[in-house]
Amino acid sequence: MSSADHFRPDYAACRDHFLNLAKESGGLLRRAANPAPGPDGTGLSTEFLRLGPEAAERALIMVSGTHGAEGFAGAAIQCAWLARGGALPNNLAVLLVHGLNPFGFSNLRRVNENNVDLNRNFIDHESDRPSNEGYAKIADALAVTVLDGPERAERDAELKRLASEMGLANVMRAIGGQYAAADGMFYGGRAPVWSNRTLRDYLPRLLPNVKLAAYVDLHTGLGPSGHGSLYCYHPPGTADYDLAGAWWGKDVAAPTATINHGKTGNGALQALAPARVVCLTLEFGTLPFDQVLAALRDEHALWCQGNGHDGRAVKEAFRLAFCRDEPEWRAAVVERGLQIADQAITGLNDPAFG
Repeated sequence: MSSADHFRPDYAACRDHFLNLAKESGGLLRRAANPAPGPDGTGLSTEFLRLGPEAAERALIMVSGTHGAEGFAGAAIQCAWLARGGALPNNLAVLLVHGLNPFGFSNLRRVNENNVDLNRNFIDHESDRPSNEGYAKIADALAVTVLDGPERAERDAELKRLASEMGLANVMRAIGGQYAAADGMFYGGRAPVWSNRTLRDYLPRLLPNVKLAAYVDLHTGLGPSGHGSLYCYHPPGTADYDLAGAWWGKDVAAPTATINHGKTGNGALQALAPARVVCLTLEFGTLPFDQVLAALRDEHALWCQGNGHDGRAVKEAFRLAFCRDEPEWRAAVVERGLQIADQAITGLNDPAFG
């Protein structure tokens, strides 16, 4: 089986493939059932598979499906890593979190069952939430609720005008997460959602003795097509940023302050404290930004319109915005994902680090 063959056409097939490989691996598997219904009554779950001893003091954590439909690539990387096999160094564990947002994964959505962008939900909900004036400025034009017709044409024209006025960088900041409009896009939620609570519950249970961990969250949709960009959670000048560079090289980019809040790795930092956790987002490009944003807007409109609309073309365009069908793209994604995993394991196994 080639690396690209680990991609599967839907959530259920991805999960089945992962579960089959998990059984063959002999690792410790735990399944968390999501309470939301899946398509056609499909049960939804997040799988946690640990390879290596419970007593391990060092660990690699790889997460797929934070943004639902982005899970195809992440799951393929996880399955390719399992299929490759091989012994782990002593005192090191690998924890694979498959389908952290199973609702979005199964329904071809980026958000979860509460319309929450999971990667903006890991904040202190008891404190003031981050504000986003940029989103408020473009919200009406961005978060369309109809697929076509005069109203949609007017909204599209207004968004184009605002994008020209604001500039691409400010538009990207504007969609970096918001906490005011529950029915809008890129909504971070008002409380920890199921996937948030589940991740923070299972990590310390499965890695009770960890002292140093690499946390890699797998995403798609931004950047050059097929290229795996590395975004560090930790600011330059910190020891954790330096350690990320030592493990993964000079390509590790500093975090973007406007969208660094609420990410899943913040949950790992909290759940595994006082362990040292070095967090990274591995992001694979697919299509140009304007095409990805168009797919996001159409899918949001389709969801708002509800039943009575044939959304197959919209959903297919949405899938392709986050998972390409070209064999070269898929092979490049898996190869890069395995490289990042190998580099993390090598770094974790080096007593000079940590």
